[in-house]
Order: sequence, then structure tokens, then C-alpha cells
Amino acid sequence: MDFDSHVLGFNEPTMTKLAYICYMLAFLMYAGYLMTMNARALRVRSASGSVALAGAGASGTVDVNTQGEERPRLSYSPVLGRIASSFVVLAWLSLTSALAMRWVSAGHPPWVTLYEVLTTLTWGTTTIYLVLFEGVLKTRAAGAFSVLLIFALQSYTIWVIPADLKESIPLVPALRSYWLLIHVSMAIIAYSAFATAAGAGLTFMAKHHLKGRISKALPSEAAIEEFMFRAVAVGFPFQTLLLITGAIWAQEAWTKAWSWDPKETWALVTWLMYAAYLHVRVQRGVRGITMAWLSLIGFSVVLFTLAGVNYLVKWFGLTSMHSYNVDNSNGNPGVDVTGILMIAVSIGLMVLAVVSWLRVRTPAAKTQGEE
Repeated sequence: MDFDSHVLGFNEPTMTKLAYICYMLAFLMYAGYLMTMNARALRVRSASGSVALAGAGASGTVDVNTQGEERPRLSYSPVLGRIASSFVVLAWLSLTSALAMRWVSAGHPPWVTLYEVLTTLTWGTTTIYLVLFEGVLKTRAAGAFSVLLIFALQSYTIWVIPADLKESIPLVPALRSYWLLIHVSMAIIAYSAFATAAGAGLTFMAKHHLKGRISKALPSEAAIEEFMFRAVAVGFPFQTLLLITGAIWAQEAWTKAWSWDPKETWALVTWLMYAAYLHVRVQRGVRGITMAWLSLIGFSVVLFTLAGVNYLVKWFGLTSMHSYNVDNSNGNPGVDVTGILMIAVSIGLMVLAVVSWLRVRTPAAKTQGEE
């Protein structure tokens, strides 16, 4: 499929761009939903009206209704929420159709190029958001921030990756294995869950730092942090399986289960990052803004594993059997602004996370609500 000169219709490029438009409209509807939300629309409908806390230092439940605060009571707020959710579902259906078409046309799972992996990651993040947040937890409060992150992912996929690198490619011999379906599906589930947790982290930041109507419309910080934890808890076992299946596949394909390939190394760093998240959350009982920062820095590591490593391989001439093409410059890349920005954002998030941690751990700098 030619991504530069395709004709509008029921084809992969059209369905992908339709999903992109739906994500943009969904974000606008979610933003309107937050601005006009009333107390009734805010409630998470569960048997007890609360969410059970998990981990060290946690007992009982946390009320996500946050009743008692004054909010504008506008009757069309629930309608905006339903419209936003409908746009997300339509985007999911469009991406599902696009990926199915690509799978059929290529004759193999569409998980080989960077474009394919990021498109599938967008699809997976949408799936987990719909299932976990709107299906299980019955809340749309994180929708604006989760969909904003999804929209940013697809924006990079559509606008930054060159058109010729969006074309499907034949499988090399090492990839002609049933492990492709097993191994990469583990990655998609894990990274999608981590992306959803990052969306909850953005929601927490908004609740913590913003004042006024938007902050009041969001669930309590404890509830958002609990949502974030549950998303990480979904993704971490699949990240573990990602490393295990990758080692088995590498042993079969290259007779070496682990070779410290840059992509392998950063996949391990990702696992260690979320292992640390779960350790400080479950065993140490850390809560609040620190966990939000950890979810964001964790997802920045995920993005660096997926795309940033490719820039390092290109810039420093490293050897990697897992890297994707990141441009079509034919050996003359010049100044790669995208790669520089990606690494700068990752480093910036790391610095902010350390600063936030120091503020929490230093008694003189502690402020109410950071624990």
C-alpha cells in the first residue's frame, strides 16, 4: 500500500487516519466532559462505591466519589463522556481493521517494523484503557489524559516515520517462527499496560497541581494512584514473559539466549524499572506524586526501548539484531531532531523524577499530600 498516494476508501491508510481523527475528537470530548462533570457522573459504579487498596501501608478502601465538593451540575456532562467513549471505540475499530488488513496483505503479524509496532501499541493501549478504566473501573476521568498520550503516540507514528518505512517488509529467516506471535504479543500487552499507567500518572499530575474545576472533577489522588498501580500490575507479568520468550527464541534462532544486544539490555532496564515501581509501592508503601513520576519515567524507558535505542545504534554504530530503521537518509542522517528530542525528554523526566523523590525523602522539603 502506497502511503503517499493512497485513495480514500476501506483500506489500511484511510482506516489509520480515521482512527487518528477519532482520537483527536475523543480528547476534545473528554476535556469537555471534565469541565462540565457533575458529582453523579464522577462516581465509579462498583458494589461498594470504593476501590480496595493494595500494598504495604494500605488498608481498607478508598472512596473515588469525592463527594462533598461543589461542582457545576450540567445535564449534558454524561453525554459528552459517552460521545468521547464512542469516538475511542470507533478509533479502536478503525485500527483493528487497519492491522487486520496489513496482516492479511503481508502474510505475517504486523509487528516487524517500527511503524507496525507503534501502531499496534496504540491499538493495545486503547484496548487496555477501554477494558480497565471504562470497563472494570467504570470511570472516564482519566480519558482526557490517556487519550492525549495515545494521540501523541499515533502522531509520532503517522507524521514522523517516513512513508517508505511504513510499507510492510518480508520476514527475514530468523523471524519466520511462531515465536514472533508469542514474543511480540507479550511486548504489546506489557507496553500497552504501561502506557495506560502513564495516562493515569498524567491524570494524577493534573489532580495534584491544577486547581479549580478540572481538579475537582477528577477522582481523589488515592483513587488515581490505585488505578495506576493496577495498570502496572497487569503489564509487569507480561514484561517478564517478554524477556523469557525472547531468550528462548534467541536460543533457537541464534544459539545464544542473551547477547547484551542494546534492545535486549533496555528491555531488561524496563523490567527493572517496573520491578522497582512495584517494590516501592507494595513493599515500601510509597504513595502519591512519587508513584506518578515513576509511571511516567517508566513509560519513557519503554519508548526509549522501542524507538530511542534505534537512534543510539545509528549514531554510534552499535550492532543490534533488533533495531528498526528510523529514517531513509541512506547514510547521511544529518541532525536528527526527533532522536535528540526523544532522548532529551527521557533525561528530563529522569531528572524530574529524582527531584520529586528527593523532595519526598527530605523532611525539610516535605509538603502535605506528597506521601
